[in-house]
Parts: sequence; C-alpha cells; structure tokens
Amino acid sequence: MSGTNYIKSYSRIVPGRILLNGKVYFESGGVPYAAHDFLSDAYKKLGVDYRKFYKMDTLSKLGFLAAELVLDGIDRKTPKEDIGIAFFNRSASLEADHKYRQTIRDRNEYFPSPSDFVYTLPNIVTGEISIRNNLYGETIFHITPDFRCDRMCKVIDDMIRYGGMKYVLGGWTEVDISSDRLSCFMVLCEAGSAAGRLPGGAGYFGKESPEIPLIDDNLEKLYEKY
Repeated sequence: MSGTNYIKSYSRIVPGRILLNGKVYFESGGVPYAAHDFLSDAYKKLGVDYRKFYKMDTLSKLGFLAAELVLDGIDRKTPKEDIGIAFFNRSASLEADHKYRQTIRDRNEYFPSPSDFVYTLPNIVTGEISIRNNLYGETIFHITPDFRCDRMCKVIDDMIRYGGMKYVLGGWTEVDISSDRLSCFMVLCEAGSAAGRLPGGAGYFGKESPEIPLIDDNLEKLYEKY
C-alpha cells in the first residue's frame, strides 16, 4: 500500500468510558459522573504529573487525556516540527464562553475572569497538547456541524502530502454544555510512503502499534467502536 497513510493509535472517550486501541482503558463503574469528575478520575488513572491539567477547561482536559493515550511513548523533550494537529468539533469553546460571560454579565458585579477568558478559543486545546509534547508542526481546528470521516481523512492526508507532516494527531473533541456530555475520538496517523516507514513505531515512538490504513470506512468503524 505504497502512499497510504496509517493510523498508529486511537482513543475514544464517551461518558463513563475510555478506550485505547479498541480496549477499555478506564470506566466510571456505572456511577453517573459529571464530566469534570469523570475527566479528573481518568487523569489520576493515567498517573502523569502535569498540574496545569486542573486549570484547563473541559475541552482542553478532554483533548489532553486522549492525546496522552495515543502519544504514549513519545519523546516529549525533543522539539518536533513534523507532527501536526487537526481537530474538529461542533460547539467550539462554548463551555468556556459561557463561564466567562457569567463574570461580565452584571454591571454591578463586573469581575472579568482571566482564567476563563484564556480558554475562549477552541484551538487552545491544540496549544496545550503542543506545549506538553513539544509539537511545532502545522495546526488547525475546524468547527463543523457534525463528525465526518471523509473530512477528517482529507485534512490529515493534505497535511501529510502538502504540509510535510510525518505524523498528524487528528481528533473530534466535543463538549455539550446543555447535557454535560462529552465525546472525543483521536487518532495518531503516520505518513505511509514506503521508503520512509519502519516497523514498530519509527521516529519518536518506540513500541509496537496498530497499522490501520487511513480511509473513511476504517475511521468510521473506529469512531463507532465504544
């Protein structure tokens, strides 16, 4: 399959459950969790020490956790210009927008919150992941009405083909404030030129991982697998 790009790792986060490469990584045990509590417990399960996590908005926490899973084994100290990020969602940064609005709506109690304001752009999550992992590749965040496999595939393929990325972290990261529900699907994709590929996770990744061709049907199957 010369020229085909590959999914090297994938994660899926839905209320109460997190999957990594198709296997359950964390479950809330059937307890009805609020999104905040669920993500905090999942963070503890990861066992990482990154205290800035607790200051993030829900969207950034969601993307951060999914990225930690699919980027497991990465060398986080070395700057990387060949790893890009392509994220999508429906609600942009609505949760953070709503929280910030509460701090400025009353003229008699007008206390703008810088800690909320900083997250009033949806692409802040890509910045948090980039800082954590020293990623300096092309980054993009699309706001779309719904998740579409063909759109994600095309954007990732274009970043590899025209943007010179060797890897692309692609994801759907959605936080619905009306229902306190969240949904995340993240894939780590690798350029598939036959001349440059090595077995077992070349480059920054040092262990065996799936090699699933990046095509619409495969992406849809992984998204629905939860």
